[in-house]
Amino acid sequence: MKIYKLFFIIFILLSSCVNEQFSLNLSNRELISGLIMSDYGTVDVINDNSVMLYDGGFIALKKPGITDLVSDITVDLKEGEGAWFAIRCASNKNEEHPGILLTYSTNGVLVQEKGKSPVNLVQYKAKIDEPTRIVFRNDCKRYDIMINCDTVYTGWTDLPNTEYVLVKALPKSKVLLTGISMFEKGEE
Repeated sequence: MKIYKLFFIIFILLSSCVNEQFSLNLSNRELISGLIMSDYGTVDVINDNSVMLYDGGFIALKKPGITDLVSDITVDLKEGEGAWFAIRCASNKNEEHPGILLTYSTNGVLVQEKGKSPVNLVQYKAKIDEPTRIVFRNDCKRYDIMINCDTVYTGWTDLPNTEYVLVKALPKSKVLLTGISMFEKGEE
């Protein structure tokens, strides 16, 4: 009996260390792979194309095998301040990996790249229950960030492209992500 208890404890410990995987867009065959990178209960996959992030909820989305891509996400802030996004970043060890970071909050938009001065765009503020479309376009060294239909930032970087878009809810925030799509550049 003791051996079964030991196996059960080992199983629980190992399964708590593994990030949970999920898939989006299965119904239209435009598969997006997702990875929950935060604690249990901070992320809910609501349906085939919607994810709710709670305080500290953190996910990595990718279109397998594609790095020059257009990522399109509608962000609906339900409570709190907003969300943080990262492109050209790895899902593992993302704290150490340089990337292009976008903070979309009630204070405005902040675009950062390691080693470069941050850019504040205070005119684009998140508002509770006002969905906003955020689009990231990766094109070799160039990247564009669009909010709704406005290109709010264009930058050039030496960071290599990755297939990931990381999204994290800011503290005490609840953020609904819908209309999630990722297309190879030129397919959109």
